[in-house]
Amino acid sequence: MAIENKMIRTVQLKQNYFLSIFSDAVILYEAALATDNEVLKNALVKSSILSVNYALEAAANSFLESVEITKYLKIKVDKFSTLDKFDFVLQWHTDHHLEKGDPDVQAVQNLINNRNSMVHPKVKTGDVTVETSIEAGKPIAHTVIKPVPKKGQDPKHKLLGDDPELYTEHDAKAALEVMTSFLNIFVEHWWGIDYKDSEMFLFQTWNGSIQARRCMFKEHEIRTLLRNDFLQIRFMGVDGMLENKQE
Repeated sequence: MAIENKMIRTVQLKQNYFLSIFSDAVILYEAALATDNEVLKNALVKSSILSVNYALEAAANSFLESVEITKYLKIKVDKFSTLDKFDFVLQWHTDHHLEKGDPDVQAVQNLINNRNSMVHPKVKTGDVTVETSIEAGKPIAHTVIKPVPKKGQDPKHKLLGDDPELYTEHDAKAALEVMTSFLNIFVEHWWGIDYKDSEMFLFQTWNGSIQARRCMFKEHEIRTLLRNDFLQIRFMGVDGMLENKQE
């Protein structure tokens, strides 16, 4: 009778939720793309855009792990805005800083502003189109059709708008593209590190691997990212991770 050899050991797992939040944002976008229910579509789109913002925050916090600072200073840095955290990491490791006028930085700032308008809504005044129905013997009914786009604003592409109720799946896709474009240039050009170094901060990792990569992930997360090739992810390595998996 063959004796099965087992090795039981204790390893250290470093938890990180960036990949999970990122894939959730993509799944919500896919769901918005698949539904014809406009109310559900808008709810999924807003959830996707919020998840993109959460993923950006997770990435910033993950990269902060590369900085060796005192506990006291870490408490201070944890209160920084998302972009200030990226800027802190960049200035710590390089001679560069985030340029506020850079298109990628501006796009992320706009994304954060949109997130704030959803999470911290304020009372505001604006023009809307209203339909009034009058039937004999019934109360007069007023129905709000939709907000009137601001002058010069393209109603078909509203990522630059300030009304989440106008968001469509195109905005969710644009938000995902904004994040991946920013992280690509941040890792590749501004910080100048290899994607294998980057993913050591963005993936869950463990210290028990001897020869293989130390990254750990759920298979569905990688598949979600791979089937959406418009993302053009270069800031971490997802290609080839499922080579040994059966389709």
